[in-house]
Amino acid sequence: MALELTNGSIEKLCNGTFVQRPIVQLMGFEAVQVKPNETNYRLVLSDGIYMNSYFFLCSQLNDLIVKKQVKYATILRIDEYTFMNGENSTNHSPRWIILIQKVTVLFHRNVYGNPQPLINIEKKEMPLKNLNVNKCPSRVFYSVEQLENNLINVNDLTNLSNGNCPFVLKLSVLKKSSINTYSSCRILNINMMDSTGVVRVSAFNLLSDTINEILEENKMYYIADTILKHNQFGCELKLQSHSVIIECIDQVEPKMQCITTSNFNTLLENSPNTFCDLIGVCIEVGDMEVCSNTNARTEIAKREIVLIDTSMATITLKVWGEQVNKFNEKFDDPPIVMVKKVVLKQFNGTKYFSMVKFSVLFINPSVPEAHQLKEWYKELVLMEDF
Repeated sequence: MALELTNGSIEKLCNGTFVQRPIVQLMGFEAVQVKPNETNYRLVLSDGIYMNSYFFLCSQLNDLIVKKQVKYATILRIDEYTFMNGENSTNHSPRWIILIQKVTVLFHRNVYGNPQPLINIEKKEMPLKNLNVNKCPSRVFYSVEQLENNLINVNDLTNLSNGNCPFVLKLSVLKKSSINTYSSCRILNINMMDSTGVVRVSAFNLLSDTINEILEENKMYYIADTILKHNQFGCELKLQSHSVIIECIDQVEPKMQCITTSNFNTLLENSPNTFCDLIGVCIEVGDMEVCSNTNARTEIAKREIVLIDTSMATITLKVWGEQVNKFNEKFDDPPIVMVKKVVLKQFNGTKYFSMVKFSVLFINPSVPEAHQLKEWYKELVLMEDF
């Protein structure tokens, strides 16, 4: 199949819109003296429909011209480039200049099509930076307002069907797990939240490495164009190579969501394998143990903690993996522990709670229930001392 130019790429690039590795044709060039001892080359490029001279080679690529590695009608692939503000350029309308930083010379052939000069270009706003640059994003967003107009909450996901999720979510990264391998499939799992709930976000194989570098714990991002999947734990969003990930300029921590739960006496009456949320005062922290994970053929850390709530019932909660390290700290007062999505288990007639991969653990969360529990426990201790 013959190689085609990327039709429409010249107009998009000149308007500040990202195009992934466009293939274009060189229609001419000229040397531009930018400093006394520095020369840049302005290129006239064509996509077969339009041609324009808003393109500059970075000085490191000057040898392409000097050593005649490219000439009129050479086909090029622009691998890396950056937009520069050309508003201060003289004798030209305001526009974005494209500085080419990496290019692949493909071959030489006759001129494609009948390209016309692209004129009367109005400079548009620079698109917001999509951190996921594996492929062209499914959409380009130019403003936070545009993102907010497409925004939904985590709670809204429960009303959507499995499949493509075109909506935008504004999520804070709570916990980013290590990349795991299961049957040759590499998986990155991330717990993210907004003010209405917590959702698991996942990336697979090569994309897991990209997302692992992009997303940082305790930072907030706009995420769009994912795949939604409902399961027994709630909702999961699967990231795609074309998913949009834009870091929030306003890094305001989302308001912690209150949980809906019952007291421990009531929760212990449930049948084993029932999922619930819980919150209590941590009155005992066990030693860390190392257990064998037979499924993944690895070892995993475990710690048992004991919680109490206003029902005066105590429960044992098993904490797994990296979460056990949260209890290495020496607390001045018994901490309040809140966990979303734990499972009730039973062994030899004794019931206990265990965290699972979808569980999210908070220590001393800023929610009304936590403040109430803290005050209740202080009064309880005072009464016992008295």
